[in-house]
Amino acid sequence: MKVRSVKHMMVAAALTVVTAMAGMVGQAQAFSFGQNELVLAIYGNNTEALYNLGDFNTRLGSGATFSLDVSAGLSAAQVGTNPVKWTIFGWDVTLPAGQVHAATTFAPSGVVGPLDLTSQFNPSAAWSGLVTGDPFTGDTIAKSDIRSFSSNINQDGSGKLGGAWPVAMQGELGQFMNILRGDVENNTFSAVGRVLLASNGLLTLGNPGPNPVPLPAGVVLFGSGLIGLIGVARRSFKRMAA
Repeated sequence: MKVRSVKHMMVAAALTVVTAMAGMVGQAQAFSFGQNELVLAIYGNNTEALYNLGDFNTRLGSGATFSLDVSAGLSAAQVGTNPVKWTIFGWDVTLPAGQVHAATTFAPSGVVGPLDLTSQFNPSAAWSGLVTGDPFTGDTIAKSDIRSFSSNINQDGSGKLGGAWPVAMQGELGQFMNILRGDVENNTFSAVGRVLLASNGLLTLGNPGPNPVPLPAGVVLFGSGLIGLIGVARRSFKRMAA
């Protein structure tokens, strides 16, 4: 009887574990992020979407490519009258004084002006502590929420991440962006990858990452021919006018 009772207890415990695991399937995970992790932010209207993309060493390792379907979050962020913006960002303490990541449509040589990367590092670190202590469920959050992207490092909406960068570190759907890594102590940066968020909600990033799709040869030839015809028409018009 005792052996049978023990068996019954073990079976009941196993069923309890299975039931609990089954209940977890399909549940939305709570959003949080920490140092060394990259975050995707989609914003511009009253709802923002945030995704933790994982450790930057993995996502931006040499030859790495990573894709993620974020169409659900994109659809929620598109509700409104403004076009959505998006960016990749992160912070970590790999360097003695820390470093940051951010994505921009500019080439590295085009990011000119005063850098203040501490102004991204400190708010990003503080924000990660806020959402880790008080995570929100799912991938979307109201812009007005104190845990949102706009409430922490994009208050003015310029995409300069708290004034850390002299240019907008953001893009529009279908735009390729360079992922830059900044040295907080020396205020210098380097390109470490590329990223693309397509209009269908597919995010692709890596090192070197996705390549811009070149125009088909037929389109290029058509454009060249059209320009030539315009030139001929202008010359003919000038002769007629003379």
